[in-house]
Amino acid sequence: MFGFPAPAAHWDGLVQGPHNAAALRLAGRPEDWATPVLCITGPARCGLTYLAEAWAARFGAELIEGPLLAKTVKSPSVLAEAHVVIDDADLSLGRNEDVLVSLMNLIAAGGGRLLLTAHRAPSQWRVASPDLRSRLKALPVGEIGMPDEEGLRARLVLAAERRFLRLSQETLNYLVPRLELAYDAVESFMDRLSASVSDADRAPSLPLARSVLERMGRPDGDDEG
Repeated sequence: MFGFPAPAAHWDGLVQGPHNAAALRLAGRPEDWATPVLCITGPARCGLTYLAEAWAARFGAELIEGPLLAKTVKSPSVLAEAHVVIDDADLSLGRNEDVLVSLMNLIAAGGGRLLLTAHRAPSQWRVASPDLRSRLKALPVGEIGMPDEEGLRARLVLAAERRFLRLSQETLNYLVPRLELAYDAVESFMDRLSASVSDADRAPSLPLARSVLERMGRPDGDDEG
């Protein structure tokens, strides 16, 4: 529809505001971490994967998907001096626990850095190993909270770009005070708006955005009409 790509994952492209300033400041200075391992948590769809990709790009880190930890890391020792980020780290447990413990030990000894991202605090992860459970409870944690209105505005713009849409300032000014201050709400709205634009074969005008938002507010979430 519009000829511009979705933004690449880079540190400067992260939406920053009061909801995540402390977490991003902490993650962005691994040389100042109190321990070699840090965990960043946040609610669903808050951009943790984007953060992991941006952190990997900024620090030349090895990016690992949590569920694939054991398959990806065949020889943990080669990463001892590296920067490593595990996205969805809480999904790396179960049969991967020994690999995670080994990686934490080796990075601590080798001078590397390990960033974990997850939607739950490490103290809430279901862990079988008492050793790993103790380590996770002691981890420093940076938390991403829900967005304020400025953060919501920025997230709407990025969400629109990912769908090759462009929201006018008039439309943004209408949406920001009316849309729930939640990442899920942004993505749900943009999914519905994108579908409506495709169905109607027209740009996301203010009347169309208003109509989509009103339908979302119905008890049955009806998208018809």
